[in-house]
Amino acid sequence: MNITKHTATVLATLITLNVFSQKALPDFLWGVATAAYQVEGAYQADGKGESKWDFLSNKVGVTQFIIGQKQTGNVAINMYDRTQYLKDIQLMKELGVNCYRFSIAWSRIIPQGVGAVNEKGIAHYHQLIKDLKEAGIEPLVTLYHFDLPQALVEKGGWSNLESVQWYKNYADVIFKNFGKEVKKFITFNEPYIEFFIADFLVNAPQSKQPASLRYANEMINVHHELMASAEAIKLYHSLNLGGMIGITFNLSPCVPFDPNNAEDVKAVPLQDELLNRIVLDPVFKGSYPANALAAIQKYSPSFQPSASDMQFIAANKPDFLGINFYAPAQVKHDNNAPMGVTWMGNNTDSIQSNGPVRPEELYNLLMRIKNEYNNVPTIITENGASFNNNEDSVVDGKVNDVLRADYIKRHIDAALKAQHDGANLKGYIVWSGWDNFEWVFGFTKRFGLIHVDFNTQQRIPKQSYYTYQSILEQQRK
Repeated sequence: MNITKHTATVLATLITLNVFSQKALPDFLWGVATAAYQVEGAYQADGKGESKWDFLSNKVGVTQFIIGQKQTGNVAINMYDRTQYLKDIQLMKELGVNCYRFSIAWSRIIPQGVGAVNEKGIAHYHQLIKDLKEAGIEPLVTLYHFDLPQALVEKGGWSNLESVQWYKNYADVIFKNFGKEVKKFITFNEPYIEFFIADFLVNAPQSKQPASLRYANEMINVHHELMASAEAIKLYHSLNLGGMIGITFNLSPCVPFDPNNAEDVKAVPLQDELLNRIVLDPVFKGSYPANALAAIQKYSPSFQPSASDMQFIAANKPDFLGINFYAPAQVKHDNNAPMGVTWMGNNTDSIQSNGPVRPEELYNLLMRIKNEYNNVPTIITENGASFNNNEDSVVDGKVNDVLRADYIKRHIDAALKAQHDGANLKGYIVWSGWDNFEWVFGFTKRFGLIHVDFNTQQRIPKQSYYTYQSILEQQRK
């Protein structure tokens, strides 16, 4: 692709795009998001226990499999340190957001996953929440964002049915300590991505099992997380804390990679079930989608969720649905891929590293939730982009990430158009506020509105930061 020509086109779009054609409804959440392991660092501070990602990055060296070098979140962007995070809160305040989505590290609260509670961990998050609220920023707290305590991994992790009770006990500690201060919680972030993508990629280099078998065996983990989420939702409501609790899924409308290839077109419905409906349907309709379930049971016949499990999940629905949207899934038929279909790595917009830029698909997704899932209240809990060019480079003290600025403007416009057309949308949150540790990609992918020098911890707001700031100023008028 000719980068210069592409950038010129984007600049023209920025000039002509009427992104402010829609206004959000009152009480709309505008925010930025992070996750504990990706930003906090201080991985052994104040009695914190080892997490799954502490183990994977330090002892397995998992980033070596993907990027060819060992990187860890041991320091990340140092946001556990109050001196640093107060500066970051000030950047959020200047940005104009009214919400910050972050996760609590389970192993900071209960270092071994079960048992003794770490009061220093409790105190840290109390202070963070207090500091956010004093700045006029509402905390949106995710209980679990991929970082299971390693002590529980060694007991079987989410494949162990006891994991449901482990999580319920942890949730009880969170609600009783923070439930009066925090009025919006999220139980889990992206069960599909954690197991069918993250764990699948982590295990791939060592495994000799067929891909479809490894893939199918991950489904019990998803099921146990959905059960644990339902337990936490039931518990939260029983405590009458006066807030809301939801769950976040990564959702990607499925389209054929090659619309003229009949096999790609035929693969789309199954991929949609395996990617989107596999989590949406049990939560909002009480059953797993039939074709996806049959494909999984072909390789993992022991996966037989009981009727009582499904009834329990459906009876304890979330108060809102968090949607992480980055790009549509461009689907290919592939006999060598799990279940014969694949979307990972398929990208006709090679400049963006995490999929094609298609804001109209965010609109379509929100309207699908409206029409097929009873218009449940939704919050876009992550939306962002990373690019395979030099637009995140610092030049003369500035970062002119014009492509990201364009991405955010167009996706906000699409989201607000959906709200105008009846979608029950309650908020929009950018991933991420800051460049950070991006799981298996380490520090090689940048998604932030704020550039971070990972050696010095210097922060530089990017052009996308100022674009988002301008949008928020317009929304307040």
